[in-house]
Amino acid sequence: MQSPSDNWKRIRRAALERAQRNAIDPLSPLYNIYSGVSALYLAGFLHFNFFDYSTDFNWFTACLIICVAVAGALVPVLTGSVLTLHFITVKFERLAS
Repeated sequence: MQSPSDNWKRIRRAALERAQRNAIDPLSPLYNIYSGVSALYLAGFLHFNFFDYSTDFNWFTACLIICVAVAGALVPVLTGSVLTLHFITVKFERLAS
């Protein structure tokens, strides 16, 4: 069996780089969004565990509870998305090299 020609290798590499630019690079802000949501959830979790709010309930606390709840719902969804994006990125890099 013959080895692939240099032209074939260049075309394959160009196709993989284009696929990475069009599919993976636009989704890279997902890492920052995931980090922000995780930090918000962790900060809210620690805030509500370590501070006592027996009678002091106001609009700020209500908004904070809603934000932490939404972040808690987004963490599992974004975890799957970020892991999938990471494994696809590693696969593309391995195919390109």
